[in-house]
Amino acid sequence: MRRKTEDRRLSFVDAAGALFVERGFGAVTMEAVAQRAGASKATLYGYFASKEALFEAFVNEAGKEGFEELEAAKQPGPARETLHRLGMAYLSLVTRREVIEVNRLIIGEAGRQPQLSRIFYENGPRKTLVTICETIALLADRGALRPTDIRQAGLYFKALCEAGLVERQLWGLDEVPDAAIRQAAVEEATEVYLSAFAAPEHL
Repeated sequence: MRRKTEDRRLSFVDAAGALFVERGFGAVTMEAVAQRAGASKATLYGYFASKEALFEAFVNEAGKEGFEELEAAKQPGPARETLHRLGMAYLSLVTRREVIEVNRLIIGEAGRQPQLSRIFYENGPRKTLVTICETIALLADRGALRPTDIRQAGLYFKALCEAGLVERQLWGLDEVPDAAIRQAAVEEATEVYLSAFAAPEHL
């Protein structure tokens, strides 16, 4: 029964996500979501109280697998190896087609639906940055990285990893980068990052 309930919930999330991407958040109604999912509006409301709740679930599902990989990347190890693993997990997450679609949707809707930006930020970018910062803090605590503003250090690492990749995807210039492209980007980002933040004895 629990599996059936979860399948039904996901069918609503998938239907809503497809409609949000196709039409924009403001043009989608709960009735349209129910129709797309092949269910009644009453059943939909039994799972989600509002479009905003559906959107939050859509954001979480789009990045779910990637968030799990990112969290797993926090396991202890040498700084270079840990940062490389973290960077690969991060790029795997942010270059996913579903995540790019959510980003495009937010960019298009931010002026009209500012509440969506907050939902997206709290459930996507903020959660991602927290995990990156926690990993960097662990390395700093072990003496592998020099003490610094952890949040700023996390932002730098994130920016180095995605430089030149995510923007081109957002603009529709490139498809999802393959593993070799992501690997090269993360290797370079890791070396640049360590040259700036590694403790002297770990260079």
